Amino acid sequence: CYLRGIKGHLQFYVPLSNLTQNGEFDSPMTRKLMVFDLDGTVVDSRLDLCTGVNLMREDYSLGPLTLDTVCSYVGNGVRRLVERALSDAATAPDTDEAVARMKTHYLAHMLDETSVYPGVPAALARLHEEGLCLVVASNKPEGPSRRICEALGLGGYLDLVLGGDSCPNMKPDPEPLLAAARHTGTELTGAWMVGDNYTDLGAGRRAGFQRCFCRYGFGVAGDETFDLAVDSLGDFADAILEAPEGS
Repeated sequence: CYLRGIKGHLQFYVPLSNLTQNGEFDSPMTRKLMVFDLDGTVVDSRLDLCTGVNLMREDYSLGPLTLDTVCSYVGNGVRRLVERALSDAATAPDTDEAVARMKTHYLAHMLDETSVYPGVPAALARLHEEGLCLVVASNKPEGPSRRICEALGLGGYLDLVLGGDSCPNMKPDPEPLLAAARHTGTELTGAWMVGDNYTDLGAGRRAGFQRCFCRYGFGVAGDETFDLAVDSLGDFADAILEAPEGS
C-alpha cells in the first residue's frame, strides 16, 4: 500500500523529528490507534455531496435526486457514487468523464454546508490529549478529505488522513486500516475502527480491529457486527477513556 504525499501529511500533523527515514513514527511508546471514517462519522457532508451529485446530473440533463437518495449511494467511493447517481440515464455517460465532473463540482462546494457533528472537536481533543493515535480513513479521495479536516479545525488532533485513493483498495478492504497502523507505528492490538457504514465495520473486522458503529450518521451497518454503538463521538470518547486499564 502506498501513501501519496505521505511526508506532506506527516509534516502537517507531526514534527519531522518524530519520523524515521522511512517516513514512519519513531516513538519510545506505542499508542493505541483509533481510525475514524469521515463522512457520517466526523462530518455531516450530506448537503454538499447532494449538491455535487445534482450539478453533475444537470450536466447530463438529468433532474435532481433527493438528499436521502444521494445519501443512500454514499460509502463506496466517488466512482461508485457516480455510477449509482447516473443509473437512470437513458444512455450511460462515460464514467471517467462523469467522475471528473463530479469531482469538479464537489470541490467547488464541499465546504458550503459541511460541518462537524456536535461534540466531535471536544471528543477528538480529549482522545488526543490522552496520547491516542487518531487517523481519518475515508473512501472520499485523499485531497478533499484532508482539506475538509484542515478547514474545520481538526488537523491538529490527527496523526494521518487517508482517502480512497491513498491505497490500491478502499474500505471494506482492511488495507487502509493496516496502512494507518504501519505508518503511525501503532499496533493492531486494541485498535478501533469508528464509522457509520458497513464498509467501515467490514474493514475493521477484516483488520482485526474493534468496531464502533455511529448511529447518528447516514450509513447503515448492514450485516456487519460491532463491539459498541454510540449516538455521538463524545459517547465513544467516554467509553474509551473510562475503560479499565489494559482493556
